[in-house]
Parts: sequence; C-alpha cells; structure tokens
Amino acid sequence: MKLLNILILSLCMAYSVSADIVKNSANTMKDTKTNYLWQDTKDVSTTKRNFTDAVDYCKNLELDGHKSWELPGFMELFSIVDTKVYNPTISGNFKYVVAQNYWTSKTFANATSKEAFVINFISGAFNREKMGELFYVRCYKKSK
Repeated sequence: MKLLNILILSLCMAYSVSADIVKNSANTMKDTKTNYLWQDTKDVSTTKRNFTDAVDYCKNLELDGHKSWELPGFMELFSIVDTKVYNPTISGNFKYVVAQNYWTSKTFANATSKEAFVINFISGAFNREKMGELFYVRCYKKSK
C-alpha cells in the first residue's frame, strides 16, 4: 500500500508540473496546457462552504458570461499545485489565494463515509475530510 501511495503522489507531482497559468479576464485564469478556466474572484479566498454547497455553488456560478462551472476533480485541482513553491503552492498569477484546504469533487469510498478529498495549498498535500466541514472552493470549467 505504501508503494501505491508513493506512485500516486509521483504521478500527481508529474501532472502538476505542466500547468501554465495566465490571466484570462478580471475574474478568471486559464491553464494554457489543459485549457481549463479557473475562477479567480474574491469569493475563492473569503468564503468557506461544505461539500454539498461547494458543488451547488460551482454549478450555479456565472462568470464573464460563462456558465457550466464545476467543482474540480482531484486531478484537475492538483494540476494547479506548483510543487516548486511553498505556502502557497500555487502559481503567483492567481490573485485570490488562501494557503488552506480547497474541496475537490472526488469522494472517498463512493461517499459512503461522507468524506471527500481536499487539497491544501500550504504544501500541496491532500487528505480526505468530512463533507460537513467548511473549506474554500475554486471552480473550474473546460474551455474550448
């Protein structure tokens, strides 16, 4: 099991190296490698939500005329972790950042444990947390 965890962490770190974050608008950033648009509004660094509210918030978000935002999956959110920096472990191009936990849409044990994964932007570490806990949210969408 320990070997599997090391392999997963290695793959995640390799995946995160490819992010190339540029300003897309006053409210969004774009990863030119994946073509993901990322929310970059004050809400990202000021409002904590539980898991269900995080999913609903992203689903109902409209920015710059864009709808269909989502709570990012584990790999999507981990793709913006910058392992070359610490506290926060995210591109300095993002304006709104808190070096704390952010929700992903990845649930643990098919949500039977009522836990979902978070990524901590102090160090880029990940963990599972109870869905009722309050953490930050950064929505994303696949760009054309």
